Amino acid sequence: WIKYTSPFISAVQMFAMMLILTGDGLWSYVPGFSRPPEFYYKMKENPALTFMVVFLVIPSYVQSFANSGAFEVYVDEKLIFSKLETGRMPNVPEIVRALEAAGMKRGG
Repeated sequence: WIKYTSPFISAVQMFAMMLILTGDGLWSYVPGFSRPPEFYYKMKENPALTFMVVFLVIPSYVQSFANSGAFEVYVDEKLIFSKLETGRMPNVPEIVRALEAAGMKRGG
């Protein structure tokens, strides 16, 4: 569901920015609305809280579900390093060795 929530949140943020720039007249272009809804007036009464919720709280909340802590390196669909498997981040020589083992050559 995270894959679908992120574009929705982006659309809500864009709509909020359009409302800020255009004002109440934008609602006449939204299907099903002839005038702004009641929640819109409540949002206008407290713009700081609205900004924090729309641009900080909701995206952070959604992102918290998407963060798995994964760091994986693939070469030709073959996994050569996984933080989930090892429990740690790789160092550069380790990645270079894994890439060479996967058939890549150093430039020189």
